[in-house]
This record gives sequence, C-alpha cells and structure tokens, in this order.
Amino acid sequence: MKHTRRDFLAAFTAAGAMAGPLAAQQPAADQITRAELIAGSRLPDAIRAPARSPAVLPLGSIEYHGPGAALGTDTLLGSGLGERVCRRLGRSNIPAVLFPAVVYSQSPAHTRAFSGTISVRPEAVTMYLHDILEGISAMGFQKILVLNAHDGNIGPGRAAVFQIANEKPLAQFLFLNWWEAVPGPLVDSLHLFTQGNGGHGHGGPLELSSVAAVNPAALIRERGPDLPAPPDIAGFPYYLAKYSSPAWPGYSGKVSEASAEKGEKIIELAAERIAALVERWIANAEIPGNW
Repeated sequence: MKHTRRDFLAAFTAAGAMAGPLAAQQPAADQITRAELIAGSRLPDAIRAPARSPAVLPLGSIEYHGPGAALGTDTLLGSGLGERVCRRLGRSNIPAVLFPAVVYSQSPAHTRAFSGTISVRPEAVTMYLHDILEGISAMGFQKILVLNAHDGNIGPGRAAVFQIANEKPLAQFLFLNWWEAVPGPLVDSLHLFTQGNGGHGHGGPLELSSVAAVNPAALIRERGPDLPAPPDIAGFPYYLAKYSSPAWPGYSGKVSEASAEKGEKIIELAAERIAALVERWIANAEIPGNW
C-alpha cells in the first residue's frame, strides 16, 4: 500500500493531540514539581498512604493501524483510558496518579512491514520499562498499574514487571491488556457491530471506535474498505508470530462501523471494569493467592 509523507505527518499530529477535557481535570505525574512531591501537597495520599494510591503507567506504540487511524492509536487509547480509570478510582477515594504513556515499543514482525511503524528490540523495551517502573517505585508508590494498549508490549512488559517485582519486596505491579477487559461476547451483547468477535482485531472497528472516543482527531481520513473479521481459530488467547502477511493491508474488520459514539460505550465499560479490578486488588493486596 502506498502512503504519502503528508499522511504520516497528519497521523503523528493526531497522535500528539493528547490534551482534552479529561486531561485538564486529571492529576498527572508530569505536572508535579519536586517541591510538591516532597511536601505531599499534590500527592498527599501517595506519599502518606502509598498502599492506597496506585500509579498508572499506560503503554502504547507508534504503529500502522490502517489508512484511517493515527499511528499513535495505542498510545492515545492507553492514555485516554488511563485518565478515565483514574477518574473512577478518585470517586472511590483512591487517588491514583497518571504517568505519561510509554510511546515507543516493540511491534510484531508483520506490522513492521508497514511504513509508519517504529519498533524497538524487545530486550531494550524490557530494560527501559524496568527502569521506568523502578523510578515510579522510588517515588513512594507501592501499587503500580501497567495499562497496556499494544500487543507488542505483552512479552517485554511482563518480563519487566517480573524483574522489578523481585527487586521491590514492598511493591506490587498489576499488568493488564485493556482489550481483555472488553471480550468479544461482552461487546457483542451491546449490539454495536455486525461482525462477530465484538469488533476486535488490529485496526478493527472496536479499536477505531475506542480511539475516536478518547481523541476524535485520531480518525484522520476515510477508513478504508471493510475487510473480513479476524478468524477466532482457538476460542482462547494465543500468540502467533510471523514475518509477513502479503495479502493483509494492515488492519481488519468492518471499519465502516466505527464511530466515537460506539467507542464511548466501549471505553466507559473498560474503565469501569478495570477500576473495579484495581479497587479489589488494593482492598485484598495482602491476601495470599491474590493474583
């Protein structure tokens, strides 16, 4: 597929348009000064009662998601969903703090073939994430939610979490993939898409709808022709690595069905379920077998 330099510049512009109505109200780690951190004036509970103040670290990517999606789709999704999760936790008197998203990551071999994808070696991503988590932990946070929005982060991210957990006996790290909070059957029950599997798939209607809900500028052009939904081969999670898919245009599914209105329902459902999980995690953090 041919893509112009203008296409990708527009995609990067959309990916960088992170600020919005939610961001203005959401406590963010990159807006806190050192003096405020030491005094606890902006993070009183995070400093005085870190067991009930989780840090939220979104993981994204710069990756091609089809002709109508920003290259920063995953980053926008992670940050936007992280804001909503923190908002919900705040209403439950759990003052979570949102950290800036990790933008560059490892991408699967078959998406690296598309111009616009930037991929970092998985071992480098693991070391990088380890050091970020070490820094967040050093600030006093004992509960860190790693909110992943990109499948290429699963291996390196979990490796970093396992490594840092061995080094921080007082800390706990919860790693989750946002799309697993809204499995296909649950989304199907909302009757948003005509394709099966809840509209899941790389660059599919669920993902495009969700990113449009958190940042309308992420859908920058026409969305391309509809494609078949990805096959549900096994009926359970699996991971297939391959170098290329010659006939695959870099996205999947009935993208014409994507809309911000549908995405709003999906993102709110995901935020609700993730926030509920974090609440249960914090309330039961010391119970043996709480995974």
